[in-house]
Amino acid sequence: MKKIKILILVIAGAALMYACNSNSKADTWSEEQKDKWKTNCMEFMSANNVEKNAAAGFCDCMFKKTSEKYTPGEAANITEEEERKLWEECDYSW
Repeated sequence: MKKIKILILVIAGAALMYACNSNSKADTWSEEQKDKWKTNCMEFMSANNVEKNAAAGFCDCMFKKTSEKYTPGEAANITEEEERKLWEECDYSW
């Protein structure tokens, strides 16, 4: 009986996690698109003299936030205001 309760809890937890992420658009990004986005971000950070470790953490955060909310096509056309909101969510401090 105890095993059944644990199994039910595990299944319910997995279902809840799936439901919470069901609006994510992260699965619309190919590996090539992810790599290109991250490379562009790192180049931008380097051009602005951001230390490499800080830049990598920030770019990872920005990609996570961007890919959850936008498809690659949508991300290419986001406004400065939308991008600024993503920057704020990543709480950069460099």
